[in-house]
Amino acid sequence: MKLIHPGEPGYQARRKAFLGTLTERLPALIACCATESDVVAALDLARARGMPFALRGGGHSFADHSSTTGLLIDLSAMKTLVPGPEEVRAGAGVRVGELAESLAAHGRLVPCGWCQDVGVVGAVLGGGYGVLSRLYGLGADHLLAARVVLADGRITDAPEDLLWALRGAGGGNFAVVTEVTLRTRPIVPITVVQAICPYTRAADLVEAWQHHLPEAPGEVNLEIAVICGDEPEEEPYAVLFGAVAGTEEQARKVLADLPPLEQVSLTPLDGPAAARHHAYADGGPGAVTDLPPGERPGLRLNKSGFFPGRLPRAAIDDLLERLAADRVYGEIRDLEFVPWGGAIARANGGAFAHRTPRFLLKQSVQVGFRATGERRHEAHAWLCASWARLTPWTRGVYPNYPDADLPGWPAAYHGESLERLREVKAAYDPGGLFAFAQSL
Repeated sequence: MKLIHPGEPGYQARRKAFLGTLTERLPALIACCATESDVVAALDLARARGMPFALRGGGHSFADHSSTTGLLIDLSAMKTLVPGPEEVRAGAGVRVGELAESLAAHGRLVPCGWCQDVGVVGAVLGGGYGVLSRLYGLGADHLLAARVVLADGRITDAPEDLLWALRGAGGGNFAVVTEVTLRTRPIVPITVVQAICPYTRAADLVEAWQHHLPEAPGEVNLEIAVICGDEPEEEPYAVLFGAVAGTEEQARKVLADLPPLEQVSLTPLDGPAAARHHAYADGGPGAVTDLPPGERPGLRLNKSGFFPGRLPRAAIDDLLERLAADRVYGEIRDLEFVPWGGAIARANGGAFAHRTPRFLLKQSVQVGFRATGERRHEAHAWLCASWARLTPWTRGVYPNYPDADLPGWPAAYHGESLERLREVKAAYDPGGLFAFAQSL
């Protein structure tokens, strides 16, 4: 196990480029783990020194649950990646893009993640929504087995009750997950869709989308992003993007149910290219940039919720009006509408509690590296006020989109699974070793 202290090589590289909270938490010490024995040693070190700790695989927690002022247990070097005929073993440091690349050569995929740089294990433990999840299910639904380091230091395969909890509620709550075994699926041909909708017609697009896309066949996975860039004089715009598991003709039939779109791009992909596809509204991979030397991290805040029914048109109009009102130079605002349903709606023997919503909506605000403390607080206040107007229609929150401000977060994240999850917690971590701001 390698230890890194502040100021030593490798410390700066582990700072996040964008924070999910208003305050950066810098670790007193970093433990770089490459083996399960290293993880045991890191936990022993935290206990011996009485240090709080955080686990980090990909480091993409929206609420910075993978950050700490104590011991940061860095699992990014745990890169086991062993494909089999219908399953794959992946270590805690494997990223979505690495998994896709490895499996593509074998004609297989795991429907987990939209961003190539997100850690596979962390994504799976919180749900693991991906490009083909409406066709195949969530990443959590594909979890067959897990290697874990328990609170008492034992290294073992997760027993069935713990494995149930790890399928959608396992992020940092019960044990250190060092490796997962995931079921894989056949690659299917897809048509990648991207189209622009002017802001003046964005409300029409959202209204039509919420009627049709959550009820579309599982082969269809098209999101909407509404984006206000950091130049206030630039017009906001909406983007319809995603994939249809099928032909270009099938994709056009889906678009026929929506208002007219501009700059429509339909790109057929097959084989490895289809398996590797992970792209956001801008057509890019959605990767988080590195923090430039000498800079303070930027701020990227998110609010989200599941919607069991349709948003009234008046609420859509209000949401879009507030998104574009009183814009500030250097501040990016966006909305992301994600269709649920399809294979996601089928229960698969795990703790993930959100099977029945129509859609998921995430609202974000971002300011850059050099934004002042006052500017950061203003962005946070704007987001809180804007999202509060939507809460009458929300029911539950996606565990992989944690919100540091969220009241009643245990029930919001875990719903009807909460009581059983607390029983699993008591069985495997009775002393509460695995603790963070929103741990069970």
